[in-house]
Amino acid sequence: MPFGPTLGATSLRPGMKGYALTVVSGREIVPFPVEIVSVIPKKGSPKNLIMIRASGPIIAKTGGIAAGMSGSPVYVNGKLIGAIGYGWNFSEHNLGLVTPLEDMASVWDWPEKKVTLPGLPSQGAGPDEEDNKEEESENAHNGTSGKDTSGKDEREEDEVPLPKGEVSPLFIDGISSRKATEITALLGKERYVPGGGFAEDIPVEMNAGLLPGEAISVLLAWGDVTIGSTGTLTAVAPDGRFIGFAHPFLGKGAVNFPVARAYIHSVVPSLEAPFKVGSPLRIVGTVTHDRPQAIGGRIGYFTPSVSATLNFQDTDRNAGAKKRFHFVPDPFMGAKLSTGIFTGLIDDLWGRKGQGTAVLSLTVHGRGMGQGWTRKNMFFSDKDLAADALKEAADLLDIIFLNPFAEVYPFGVTVSAEFTEEPRLMFIEGIEVKGDSFSAGDTVEVEVNLRPYRKKQVKKIFKIVIPKDAGGFCEILVRGGGIEPLHQSAVVQGWKTIANFRQMFTEMSALETNNELIIEFNYEKIAKRGKERKDTEDPVSKEEQELLSEMKKRRLEDGTLQIFKSEFVVEGLLRKIVNVKPGDGKNSEQPDKEDG
Repeated sequence: MPFGPTLGATSLRPGMKGYALTVVSGREIVPFPVEIVSVIPKKGSPKNLIMIRASGPIIAKTGGIAAGMSGSPVYVNGKLIGAIGYGWNFSEHNLGLVTPLEDMASVWDWPEKKVTLPGLPSQGAGPDEEDNKEEESENAHNGTSGKDTSGKDEREEDEVPLPKGEVSPLFIDGISSRKATEITALLGKERYVPGGGFAEDIPVEMNAGLLPGEAISVLLAWGDVTIGSTGTLTAVAPDGRFIGFAHPFLGKGAVNFPVARAYIHSVVPSLEAPFKVGSPLRIVGTVTHDRPQAIGGRIGYFTPSVSATLNFQDTDRNAGAKKRFHFVPDPFMGAKLSTGIFTGLIDDLWGRKGQGTAVLSLTVHGRGMGQGWTRKNMFFSDKDLAADALKEAADLLDIIFLNPFAEVYPFGVTVSAEFTEEPRLMFIEGIEVKGDSFSAGDTVEVEVNLRPYRKKQVKKIFKIVIPKDAGGFCEILVRGGGIEPLHQSAVVQGWKTIANFRQMFTEMSALETNNELIIEFNYEKIAKRGKERKDTEDPVSKEEQELLSEMKKRRLEDGTLQIFKSEFVVEGLLRKIVNVKPGDGKNSEQPDKEDG
């Protein structure tokens, strides 16, 4: 790949002098002297690491090689040899390790996996797919042959691990510290730098011209929340392809992460390791490779993102707020990342972590979803309402992102949340069935005693239908939604499968909500008891082969299921056994023979 004059690691000798380029304040690229200490051979990739000693007034001011200098290009005799990639914590910070250019450039031996909008051509400059294939064939080495290893580290098991100091600073801004810590762990990082985002959204810069040594940020989320990592651009080819960092970001292989120009506020000296504090300025392209040797991508190519909106209302203070952000189109990370951000935003907007009640609506819009899909539910928690209320959203988004049927980009997520410290609970305290005797086909009144939290008891009367094929001891069950819920038994037992995109949303819509009061009439059909079963009959009933949505629809229509929507989270479960006289239909028990 044409990155100008270069010098291979095998041509380097101890004592050779050179310089590196980086940014330590603002956007100004500055040089600092380096000296080659040694070339350290390695197994796997990178094949070598070049030990350098940095010096000069800039290094003296920063306290040594800083996290965020990763990707700073290093030149010897005016030729590019690679970029600073690693250092050591709690050590002499003037010493560092350079990843050779030939190893960094090898990220382009793997194919990209671009995300494009349906019906639109791929964006960005650069060679077309055939040119890529030819170059991948020419550059293939070490047995890779262009094979996508999905970012797995090639190092052999007996290899000495790389130093800990390779991590470019992860910055998180706009959410609570506890969720920032959890997201840091989710990303496989040990720590994060608070801040890193400006007040306004991050604009896109078209036709950007970047220089080696510029500060860059790789973004996972941006807008009212910013999550990313700051490093340095190593080199840009004439076709817009670039390399940087000189180590992996997350090591996820083929990716689509926006890359932005960065502004460096300062370098913070530290005994453990100095680090840069930076903020993204303008998105200029996309990282398409996150490999063991480096990151690589394209200037001028802009990947689609997922848009997210939080509408929050604190009902106790009658105060609300709206937050917007974008996050990367990674289906395996999207649900956990986005719901972690939503939770962290609510932490700050609510100003507390603790008990309370929430009404939460999750709305998604995307390709093939028409007017979109909404799920509204109610949650109570006695410990951590924000975290507990978002768990269901994380599960549902995971199903959507990872669905086996269709790509959903472009995609948008909206969470509308109403929070109160008040326990909006309603408890089931008793049930009474009206009547002394019951026959198949009867409509029965069920009186349910309910108590809203610390208020007077109220009574509700519901009507439930006894099926004509019922007889003997049957159960009337009254419960809160989500307590011993109806399940996808047909799917679990293997009688049916969810077969398409539309059906997936239909079944998610059939899930119970916590504010429902549910009354069921449960029984075992007389025919299933063996007296009238014919050898030719299917041993599994049609009802047992129904999907959840089909079962609920049928039972609501035949009257054996009643659902009452309340303004409370319904707690409790009570059962009542009734003895039903069978009807005279064909499913009833055979009458005793008369004497005579």
